[in-house]
Amino acid sequence: MKRIVIVLVLIAFVGAFLAADTSAFYPVRLDIVKVYTHADGYRVLFLSGYAGVNEFYLPGKWFRITKDSSGGLLPPKAEMVRGHDPSFPYMVLFYKDGKFDHLRIFVQDALSDPMWAVLTPSEGSGKFTADDLNIKF
Repeated sequence: MKRIVIVLVLIAFVGAFLAADTSAFYPVRLDIVKVYTHADGYRVLFLSGYAGVNEFYLPGKWFRITKDSSGGLLPPKAEMVRGHDPSFPYMVLFYKDGKFDHLRIFVQDALSDPMWAVLTPSEGSGKFTADDLNIKF
């Protein structure tokens, strides 16, 4: 009887291991210090291992569905999740085959939260034109 139970448990563990879904994406989580809103997108300050705090400009067009050259729909490169959680703000970058694919940014929903700030139009002028994300961690 014990052998049957042991064999069944082993079969269950092996089955669960073999059925585990593997993803093509490699996620990288980064803590956010501050998010600056702008008419053309967001300036994001995040904690970096090299310089302490680093930045990148996140174009507003990344949050919209676009069309490719053949007229097919492409998913957005960025998604913003608003909520009220002690772990917010942070972001997760998703890489596929070693290249940036998309990101998800988790922010506090209250704009009165200190993580939010406003970027003046002159400071952000021309900085939200990137088609790809190339940042140093």
